[in-house]
Amino acid sequence: MVPMMLYPFLLLLPFIFGTILGIPDAPFPQGDEIMHIRSIRESLSSGSYLIPSLSGLPNPYKPPLLFWMGMASDKIFGMSYTSERLVSLLFGIATMFLLYRLVFQIRKSKTDALLTIILFGFSFLSLKFFGLLMMEGAMVFFLLYYFYSFYFYKKTKQSHYIILGSLLTGIGYLLKGPILHVYIILFLLSYFYVKVVRFQKGKLSLRLKEIVNEKLIVFSFGLTLIIPILWILFLYFTIPAGKDLLRFFFITENIGKFYSANQSGVRIWFGWILYTIPFTIPFLQLIGSSISKQKQTKHQSYVMTFLVFFLLVTSVHLLPNRKDPYYVTPFICFIFLIPSMRNLSWESLLMTKTNQITNVIVYFILTFLAIILRLPYLFIFSLLGIVVLSSARYFFQSKNNQWRAVFYSQILILPLIIFFLLKPMSDPDLRDLTEEVEGNSICVVAENPWTAMDVQNKLVNSKVQFALPLTIAENCSHTEYLINFVGTEIPKEFSKRATWFHWKQHLQMNPQLLISAILKMDKSKFQTEISLWKRGELK
Repeated sequence: MVPMMLYPFLLLLPFIFGTILGIPDAPFPQGDEIMHIRSIRESLSSGSYLIPSLSGLPNPYKPPLLFWMGMASDKIFGMSYTSERLVSLLFGIATMFLLYRLVFQIRKSKTDALLTIILFGFSFLSLKFFGLLMMEGAMVFFLLYYFYSFYFYKKTKQSHYIILGSLLTGIGYLLKGPILHVYIILFLLSYFYVKVVRFQKGKLSLRLKEIVNEKLIVFSFGLTLIIPILWILFLYFTIPAGKDLLRFFFITENIGKFYSANQSGVRIWFGWILYTIPFTIPFLQLIGSSISKQKQTKHQSYVMTFLVFFLLVTSVHLLPNRKDPYYVTPFICFIFLIPSMRNLSWESLLMTKTNQITNVIVYFILTFLAIILRLPYLFIFSLLGIVVLSSARYFFQSKNNQWRAVFYSQILILPLIIFFLLKPMSDPDLRDLTEEVEGNSICVVAENPWTAMDVQNKLVNSKVQFALPLTIAENCSHTEYLINFVGTEIPKEFSKRATWFHWKQHLQMNPQLLISAILKMDKSKFQTEISLWKRGELK
């Protein structure tokens, strides 16, 4: 029987996504989403359905699957942030369904399966990427779907699982290109490493017969290439700009990642920590015990396969110069499968002393932030979290009550941050501040053209023109309004209409100045001034 404590969280998840999907400035933003939404809306307005467009040209940055689905959603539900982000939410729901099916098949327990998908749903990975129009949520689904097909083929010996799974997984190429196939190859290499390589009494032996026995798995990988090959041939032979699109995507966009400014490899390792929040500590302990204390269960080979796979994919993402933390997001769902495969309960993972102490520290930090930033609701709930966690450790006699207290407090960390920290501190809505410009021409002065794309996404009925600070005279000569994002000097024919402030995305402050600004509660150090100007009025 499923515990009643789980049902409120099944209702809370839809509520959270329902409140954040339609907000232009999401609580956990990702810059690429601006381009994705712009490409969808521009493609719809220009009729570029087959080959999505961006800035009047075919979009060369990504294959079209996410854009196709976004356009379909806009057509069905009307053009809005909610419609477009609904695509990622559907992938999230499908991912949770696969997780439920896998855990239930492994443990034969509805409670464990339901608990797993609830914890996954409240992870930073889910609350961020299943609420944004990004490829990452869909990548999580396709990679997990391949393992789902792989697992059920191995369990039932029914070949249609792996054949159909491989064919459908090939669709994932249309998200981010061949990287999904690289992941599948690394997974298969990890699996065969565990099955084939043996170290006995200091000697290496290879069980090559295992590869022969798994010939259908090897063969089925070729099926994942059918859709990519068909799409590449279609672009090459039937689309006038197809060759240029392929050249840009494979050479400039992908190989170019090896020649951009080299970023620290710590960013990739940090991704594992960041996107498993708020369960990072239990997962680190889980991975550590999986390596040092191997339990001989019937799923142990899968656990070892995952561990080798994590090492390989991390190593691969350390090779290019560009190393974004979110590159590891497609693999985190597999960590949620390891407890069931090791016959471990979530209660045993979350009730460790280290995890409980970490939760108390997190709530103390939130309380401190609430005091500094003067956020009363965050202060109340953070203080309540400290009381509940402390009571669970020192006063509650019932193990069940202790478990409930830790579970509730840990799973609510990110919702508290979203609604009582980030929402009160969020930037003002551009649509409310610029009501008078709706339907008029606007020149956006910024360092990055994506700022203009963001303004165009928010002010749907306006015509937005981008200008660098040095090109205002040329690019803003025919626009009625001007929005200045960089604090540069504005031509005299414009007069200021309004001013507001946005949080800076990149701080350039030494630690001493940072601490001083925090203690003095000097928000100006963390914000930049945005101003609205209109042509034809005296200053």
